Amino acid sequence: MDFQTSILGRMSGFLYRCRADENYTMLEMTNGIERIFGYPVDEIIGNRTRTFTSIMYEEDVPLMDEIVGRALEKRTDWTMEYRIRHAMGHLIWVTETGGGMRITASKTNEILQSLRYLKLLAVNAGIEAARAGTAGSGFAVLAAEMRTLANSSEEAARAISNAQRKAEG
Repeated sequence: MDFQTSILGRMSGFLYRCRADENYTMLEMTNGIERIFGYPVDEIIGNRTRTFTSIMYEEDVPLMDEIVGRALEKRTDWTMEYRIRHAMGHLIWVTETGGGMRITASKTNEILQSLRYLKLLAVNAGIEAARAGTAGSGFAVLAAEMRTLANSSEEAARAISNAQRKAEG
């Protein structure tokens, strides 16, 4: 069992990352949501079957919007309590501590530049591993993994950059 699974599996709560949109569209979420509230994670991520706000007690959504909106404007964290309706119908109180993350275009460009450098390092590491022959075979695997990581991270950074451009106009 890896470190994250070990730690997160013992939590009595759940963690998530979402968009700051009207439904708090979930991007990632731990399985604590299913253990506590009875909703499978894959139904909520990306609003596949239900939205996060659809499982919240309706009267609590406006207050959540206000608290989160104010904190995002001030770039501060928040702590609040609200209710989530269990899949069986009863309400459960939740205490949430959260914070927003703002990624600017200049930050995305810095990330892309770092990834280009990482890819260059991976190419150089691959060349040196090839020169070392069988003694460098472990290093060759590391170089390939660095290249894969850099490529997938670059893809994600470009997707963020494109989303920012669309959001800006």
